[in-house]
Amino acid sequence: MKKQSISFAIASSLLVFSSWAWAEAFIVRDIQMQGLDRVAAKTVLSYLPVRAGQPFDEAQSGELIRSLFQTGLFEDVKLTRSDDVLVISVVERPAIGDITVTGNTKIKTEQLLQGLKAAGIGKGDTLDKAALNKVQRELEAQYLSQGNYGVVINTEIQPLANKRVRIAIKISEGAIAKIQEVKIIGNKAFPESVLLKQLESGTRGLLSLPFLSTRDQYAKEKLAGDLDVLTSYYRDRGYLNFEIVSNDVKLTPDKKGVYITINVHEGDQYRIGRVTVTGDANLSQDQINQAVTLQEGAVFSQKKLEETRKNLGKLIGKEGYAFAKVGATPDVDQANKTIGINLILQTGKRTYVRRINIRGNNRTRDEVYRREMRQLESSWFSAEQVERSKIRLQRLPYVEDVQITTEPVAGTADQVDLNIVVSERSANNFQVGAGYSQSQGVLANLSINQDNFMGTGKKVGLDIDTSKANRNLEISYTNPYYTADGVSRGMSIYYNKYDAAKEDISDYASNKLGASINYTFPISEHDSFSFNVGFEQREIVPGKDAATHITDFLAKHGDTYKQLPVTLSYVHDTRNRSIFPTEGQRHRIAIQGAAPGSDLQYQKISYDGAYYKALNEDYTLGLKARVAGGTGSGDLDGLPFFEKYMAGGIRTVRGYDQNSLGPKDSKGDPMGGDLLVVGKAEVQFPMPLARDVKSVKMSAFVDAGNVYDKSGDFDSGEIRTSVGVGAVWLSPFGPLELSYAKPLNAKDGDDEQSLQFSIGASF
Repeated sequence: MKKQSISFAIASSLLVFSSWAWAEAFIVRDIQMQGLDRVAAKTVLSYLPVRAGQPFDEAQSGELIRSLFQTGLFEDVKLTRSDDVLVISVVERPAIGDITVTGNTKIKTEQLLQGLKAAGIGKGDTLDKAALNKVQRELEAQYLSQGNYGVVINTEIQPLANKRVRIAIKISEGAIAKIQEVKIIGNKAFPESVLLKQLESGTRGLLSLPFLSTRDQYAKEKLAGDLDVLTSYYRDRGYLNFEIVSNDVKLTPDKKGVYITINVHEGDQYRIGRVTVTGDANLSQDQINQAVTLQEGAVFSQKKLEETRKNLGKLIGKEGYAFAKVGATPDVDQANKTIGINLILQTGKRTYVRRINIRGNNRTRDEVYRREMRQLESSWFSAEQVERSKIRLQRLPYVEDVQITTEPVAGTADQVDLNIVVSERSANNFQVGAGYSQSQGVLANLSINQDNFMGTGKKVGLDIDTSKANRNLEISYTNPYYTADGVSRGMSIYYNKYDAAKEDISDYASNKLGASINYTFPISEHDSFSFNVGFEQREIVPGKDAATHITDFLAKHGDTYKQLPVTLSYVHDTRNRSIFPTEGQRHRIAIQGAAPGSDLQYQKISYDGAYYKALNEDYTLGLKARVAGGTGSGDLDGLPFFEKYMAGGIRTVRGYDQNSLGPKDSKGDPMGGDLLVVGKAEVQFPMPLARDVKSVKMSAFVDAGNVYDKSGDFDSGEIRTSVGVGAVWLSPFGPLELSYAKPLNAKDGDDEQSLQFSIGASF
């Protein structure tokens, strides 16, 4: 822009000195263009304020030159006269033939090129140096806001053939400035150490791993968020007039360190005065009392106020008021330092849902999603039912995310449309895979397995798995809506060949052929009851050096058995998702037994529980437990050896070798037991540097558990524990789990194994 102004000034000066050329006005007989190459003459003529046949004088020359410079097409413009011909000489700006970007890692090249194009700097555009300089300054500001104070951006304009140029942008991002100190001044009510713990910005702790913690990396947006957090912290504790007086960020001379000083004014603490609720919502006093969490005399909390407004909004929403509002009018008593609150309920008109629109279901039939809806068309709007519908959709295994918005119907005040946008996850139509597991060795897998067969929501599968210990063939089919009210029916046929010795368990092999059918009956929105019955034929082949408990069992009961297994189970599930849930819990109680006519009579009972709680947007607390026990009846003393529970490994107690815990047989190999106790506590979080990758989650965990010979042998002193970190990736071959764990109380004879991984891990 500066060069353009200079060129214009020079051109204007030339007009002054050469004004003798047309001191008198003249009629323009013709207009000639000189210096044009890429720009068409008719394009230039369209910008001129004068045409052939019109008079032209000195006063119009400045307007003409200005109009051509404003097109952005020319570096220079000159006017001369030849008799009655107006001659316009121009120097065209070059066109951008290529743009290269190097040295950038934090900002993707594609994103950067899109920003340049939006500013008029793209391949084929005319070079605008002023716009290029502006983009460079904005890019530098973006890096500075992320803490890269050492960033250096150089832009070179390199000539190419045919009056074209290449723009070469070279970026040296530099290191992110590290926070050396954060200081808060002006605080009296709370110690500085307490306030600093609320902030995401700060110095890194001694035990924090650099690749997991970004706490000491300065970013302008992060600091702005911290100031909001600090304000909310005070407002939630009654300090209504709290404010951030100033925040000062100082760089070290080498631009590698940052010192942050936050100056605050706390003001006085206020308590809650009288709380009143007015409006026409027709709520009972009991409903209002349960919804209002503000108590007179308690310290005022902005969080509790918003919680109360949300609770009241939900109550009104249940009655069909889609556009209800809950206002709050404060009554501040400066003398007594109290704040009374009047909550005003504005219901508006009662609303019903006219239409439900489902989008994003590219693989799935519309009806598959509609049958999960609890909010129905032509019914009164219910915020509770809409939220429940969203959760049911999110829990489908082929759905990754669901967004539901409410749209008023034009021309009416009592109708809305629900717009549902689903993001679908691949249902893995066909898989051929290979891998390796520490417990199973080399894995080969052929899978035609559809969780959403032909978009119907039905599951059809053919699985062929091989490993050194397991060879498995299974054909399965499940219809989750065998009946319109949600009764599920599934069937499977399977063959399994298992070599226990290959897993370092007692030396025997098992060949099993079977089939089963199961039904699941929904009892309520969160509860279901399942019934499974099957037929199995099993053959046991002892090893050459089988342990005593195996040879004794086979001598007494033979080596071939026909079984009629029956399983009854109850599930209570309130999770918001089936994969990577962040809220809710799941509890399952199952009883398994052998129906009359079975060769072996034994019973099992188990409990599996999981609890999830979002700590914040990124971190989720997960607590899991499994307790399972069994016993024999008739001439069986305990469970058959091939039905015993095993412990140790990635699915039970990580850090210990697969199936290595618990009782040992006469050969010193693990033999399992009739009682299994396992507990897990973990915090799940996104993978560092890839927070937006939804298919990967990491965790820090504590595991505890063991297996016992008989159901009455439980001894808390024998519980093994471990701590570690892990990751789960929803890979194309199925879930892949990796963990690194360290046992905390291993005893002599325990087999430790820190690094473990598996394909097909359960959640």
